[in-house]
Amino acid sequence: MEEIKKQNVGAFVFLDQINKKKRTASHDGGWRCGILTINMSECINGVLKGARRLPVSALVEITVKRIVHYFCVRAIKGHKMLQNNQLWTDFACKMFISWQQKAVEHTVTEYSHSQQSPSVVTRRQHGHGINTHVVKIGNRECSCGKWNQFGIPCSHAKKVCGAYNISDASMVKDYYDLMAYNNTYSKHFEPVQ
Repeated sequence: MEEIKKQNVGAFVFLDQINKKKRTASHDGGWRCGILTINMSECINGVLKGARRLPVSALVEITVKRIVHYFCVRAIKGHKMLQNNQLWTDFACKMFISWQQKAVEHTVTEYSHSQQSPSVVTRRQHGHGINTHVVKIGNRECSCGKWNQFGIPCSHAKKVCGAYNISDASMVKDYYDLMAYNNTYSKHFEPVQ
């Protein structure tokens, strides 16, 4: 904020009047303000794309057809993932594997075995520096914020789970489970008359 104040006092005054919880991730209590709203808005906009300025009946018909198509495609995708014996959705699998590879570079420093909240030091190759994060396994959170945001143990949490012999797979949120995914897209639609 001080840098903004140096550059433009008017911008500083404007931003300073906005509640910090609403404009920063560091003051919002662990929830990134607007992420769910933005994602939901994008989903709705995707369904309605190209259907603006139409009569209401045509708008309803296009919306229903697109939603039915959306559900059918995802139901087929869910069955394919089940046939491939995946535990979670493609997104969750990709994140889980990616963070598993990053966890190899981390070092765990244990402060209290009973608390299960050690610090994790990350060392990145190619000169990106060293960072330290605190992982609280019992709360399923990491100071990097990724575990809280995505519901999948970040690389720091994966390293701590390994140090404590805890299954990191059991720490993935239930909504990534393929049964939950398939239940979401298994609904049937009736034709609109």
